[in-house]
Amino acid sequence: MSTPETTISSTPTIRLATSEDYERITTLAHAAFVGDPVFHYFGSLRKHLDPVTDVKESGNLRRFLRFLLNTCSLSGGRITVALSKNPGEEDKVVAAAFWLPPNKRLALWKVPTLIRAGVMPILKRWGLAGLMRIGFEYLDSSHAALKKGYKGKGSKELPDASWYLQLIMTDPEYQGQGMMSSLVREAFAHAPNSIFTLESTTSKSRDQYLHLGFEIVSTLKLGKGKVDKTGIPASGESATGVECYSMVKWVVEK
Repeated sequence: MSTPETTISSTPTIRLATSEDYERITTLAHAAFVGDPVFHYFGSLRKHLDPVTDVKESGNLRRFLRFLLNTCSLSGGRITVALSKNPGEEDKVVAAAFWLPPNKRLALWKVPTLIRAGVMPILKRWGLAGLMRIGFEYLDSSHAALKKGYKGKGSKELPDASWYLQLIMTDPEYQGQGMMSSLVREAFAHAPNSIFTLESTTSKSRDQYLHLGFEIVSTLKLGKGKVDKTGIPASGESATGVECYSMVKWVVEK
């Protein structure tokens, strides 16, 4: 999942995140994803959130984003951050990426990790339906699509053996400065000759990943017949469901 960018500027400073960065990362993730259609669907939201007035629902989203951060950390994931480079401004975290190494993906059967990461408050607020949408409708459907894409490519690997982009985001005030692209390219350099996989939740971020060398292996429809394209409940022709895209960056043969 990611927020989109439109232009590439000078390369920002990239480093591994520390625990001291986690609160800042959660804050910018909330700002980046508060309007994301897939998160609307996960949280069974009835309307688009206003972070100022919709305090309870906004807090639930923030808890879920922190949960994803915690699961990545507890699973031995690699969390990287991009720092601002504005003249006269102290370096601060303005973008982040959560990478799960091969065979470290999140799954519903990893109960101890889920509990330590804070799944119980999520379950209480979003309900079992929300958890099923995340764990089965979203993750399982994407995994099945990736397996089909691997087979079609003739790859002997399995999707679980790839580096998986669990989440990536840029502070809205810093979008268009190449932060997301730099984080992704840094991951490519960290794990050369590796396959990378992800799900893109918007057409704009999809196009950004295409620019970075990813291919679409499947387009998924979440909540078809239940929600509109923004993830808000709908009926009839407008209940098209939310589109997201399973994508792969294959190893480039030299």
